[in-house]
Amino acid sequence: MREPLLDLSCHSTVDVALARVAMARVLDPECASDEAGLEFLGTASSCALREVEERGAASLVVELAEDGLALRATVRDGSGADRWSSTLGLSKPLPEVVEGPAPRPDLEPLSAELLRTSERAGAVAAVSSERARDLEWHQHELEETNLGVLALHAELAEASDEQRRLLAAERAARDEVEASRNRLTFLSTASARLMTSLSQREIFSRLRDLLVPRYADSVEVWLLGENGELCSSDASASEADPPGAVLLAAARRRSTDVLTERGELALPLLTGTDLLGVMLLRRGNAVDPDDEVVLVEFSHRVAVALDNARRFERERDTAAALQRAMLTRLPSTPGMELTARYLPATRGMNVGGDWYDVFPLEDGEFIGVVGDVTGHGVHAAVMMGQLRTALRAYAMEERSPAALMERLHRLLGRLEPDLFATAVIVRFRPGDPEMVMAGAGHPPPLWRDGEGRARAVELPPGAMLGLPVELSYTDHTVELPPGSALLLYTDGLVERRGESIDDGIARLLEGFGGPPYWEYGPDKAADDLLDSMVKHQDCDDDVCLLVFLAGGTPGTAG
Repeated sequence: MREPLLDLSCHSTVDVALARVAMARVLDPECASDEAGLEFLGTASSCALREVEERGAASLVVELAEDGLALRATVRDGSGADRWSSTLGLSKPLPEVVEGPAPRPDLEPLSAELLRTSERAGAVAAVSSERARDLEWHQHELEETNLGVLALHAELAEASDEQRRLLAAERAARDEVEASRNRLTFLSTASARLMTSLSQREIFSRLRDLLVPRYADSVEVWLLGENGELCSSDASASEADPPGAVLLAAARRRSTDVLTERGELALPLLTGTDLLGVMLLRRGNAVDPDDEVVLVEFSHRVAVALDNARRFERERDTAAALQRAMLTRLPSTPGMELTARYLPATRGMNVGGDWYDVFPLEDGEFIGVVGDVTGHGVHAAVMMGQLRTALRAYAMEERSPAALMERLHRLLGRLEPDLFATAVIVRFRPGDPEMVMAGAGHPPPLWRDGEGRARAVELPPGAMLGLPVELSYTDHTVELPPGSALLLYTDGLVERRGESIDDGIARLLEGFGGPPYWEYGPDKAADDLLDSMVKHQDCDDDVCLLVFLAGGTPGTAG
């Protein structure tokens, strides 16, 4: 620091005022801002005045920094200790000033200086007031802006919450739609799987595949017997007592959800008002209400499938019993060995219109026939029985196989216009090699000699029985010498999916030929033919065959 610009002693208020005037002369308005200078002056003089009032004396020292761009003012008490100090930055160096203390002026110059200082202070105050108003306006604008920002944030937050709510609702709706679609898909798939089976045992197995583990941990089916008791479909548990939930559902004929240690859902199996039984689902927890609606609907479809299977099995058993009753026990024919085989279809009804028959006439001759009524089931089996009985009756008056065929044709057309039949009728006398036959749309008979050479018998053309036209048939004679054989059969023996019937007949010819039949008889020959043609295969049609083996010394004939 340089030498002090001012070093003034103050012992009264006037001294302090004079010191302020001296400092004001030093602080030229060109060198310092009004606000900063006034604050600097006011603070320095206030501190000096306080010291004079409290201690009776003070000194005010004003110094210029070495670079000339800052003033430092110091107020000391009477003992010389610093009581206040501050620095004022200058925008430019101060003009030369008179060093040393200012001469003591009279009151007029003092008043003028005070007025000038007051004028500067007023200007500064006016500027400060304007700035204060600007600051207040800006503060108000800022508060308004802040309020708007807060309101906007609140609206954005509310919009965000609403968007989240809508997204959650949309997700929930989408999940619900997906769940509903899955339930409908389940019902559709399950119905298709159940309705394609006509076996109760198979339906029970499919129920477990469909329901476990998605809807249940285990499945039981309790069926209502003829005596009104509920019996388990599981053979190993057939003598067990039904659970309480099953009895309750059967009594109420509506689903019951009984919560014990495990959840049990009992669903009655109803077709209309008829109760077939109860399906019991064991679960680890309670059933969702939507799932229960699906399971109730599913139980209706299970009931329909089981009812269809029951009806089918009942009709099949009835038809099978009817067909077994109609299959003839072959008569004794000295000089001619006979054997027959009947094999029901492995798919579907298992009962059809295939039949064979051999019966004697009054003159020692015999009639043999193999026939096939179109279709399956009781209807076809009944029609087959009628044709069988009619043939026996007609044969009492008519010897010609062709004439017998014409009468059967007319009968079938009158009795059942929508059914048709094929057949081969043979008339023979044991010990006589001559055999007379006629065919009606049937696969050709196979003939073989005693050496195993086989061929198909080419019968005169003959249409199926029952066609809505007038038909005539022609007798054909073949020789069946000792050791030779004749095979009559239905198309179930030679027809296979993806294969023509000619290919099947060729395979049958190959099997029918071979070792001579007279070495082991027609029974083993029939069994071997069935094994070679249909063993380990799924047959869509019944299989029927009839073998004639001429006795005596083997020979050849054509």
